[in-house]
Amino acid sequence: MNKNRHEYTDIAIIGGGPAGMQAALVASRARKSVVVFDDSAPPRNGASRGVHNFLGLDGLLPQEIRDVAWKQIKAYKYAELRKERVIDLRHDSHGQFLITGSVGTKLKAAKTILAVGYKNIYPDIPGFAECWANTIIECPYCDGYENKDRIWGIVPGYNNHLKVFSNISGNWTSMVNIIIPSDIEIESAYRKELSDLGINIYDGTINRINHTKGKIYSVTLDSGQEIEMGTLLWIPDTRPLPIIHNLVKNIGLVLDENGYVVADDMQRTNVEGLWAAGEVSKCCSNALDSAAEGSRAAKSIISGWSNQACDLH
Repeated sequence: MNKNRHEYTDIAIIGGGPAGMQAALVASRARKSVVVFDDSAPPRNGASRGVHNFLGLDGLLPQEIRDVAWKQIKAYKYAELRKERVIDLRHDSHGQFLITGSVGTKLKAAKTILAVGYKNIYPDIPGFAECWANTIIECPYCDGYENKDRIWGIVPGYNNHLKVFSNISGNWTSMVNIIIPSDIEIESAYRKELSDLGINIYDGTINRINHTKGKIYSVTLDSGQEIEMGTLLWIPDTRPLPIIHNLVKNIGLVLDENGYVVADDMQRTNVEGLWAAGEVSKCCSNALDSAAEGSRAAKSIISGWSNQACDLH
């Protein structure tokens, strides 16, 4: 066999989470050949104790959902799962995609769906890693119910986090503290508004999370003050996977100011033949939303809307 020869598939899907698997299911049922690349490294939600608000799958672990999904996809005999990372993707002279995998796959695809996630950057704070996805949560819709009626601490990374989380946290708890780091400005009128709602505001930075086996009981600020706490609502910073930088460099993929892939309402990117679905194109996309975008991307390809790339420059 010629190792330089590329195999062929109708649709390559990079990413085996909800967006990628849903796209593979839709494409398989339309009798398109599909190859799904799913990196063997733990996914961003790998520490989750259960995926929630996903009808029919509520409470299952991420790997359990993957197992169920792949069993259903495999039954149609059009899709193949490859447990490897895509390390290179570029166009050939005919406008098709040449894909190289980390364990030697060389694949040519007519269309590609980019469905990878992003990498969390966890703060170097004692106790954070032990409590992450247990009593430190980034999505109240995903994990708020499991942390209901505890004392919540909101740790905003941006001003919009502060307002959104302050507005919705009352659905799960009546006891809310806000930790305001020095790089976030809060107007005095809004500070008073929050205080009038019974929300306690502390200025400072958390430098230690005190816990027992992942269950937070307090946090210590850089001032030395210790605050009673049961749950932290905290979205860590993220960084794109290397394949995103590869696509920007090799085929001119357009990102927005926050580093997310720009896609239209049919999930088409600015690159002809390339779609993006799930976390890669939207901040804080949950599992059900990601699956919906994967479905939309596959339907867009199948319905023939692939003849013209959208203008997103």
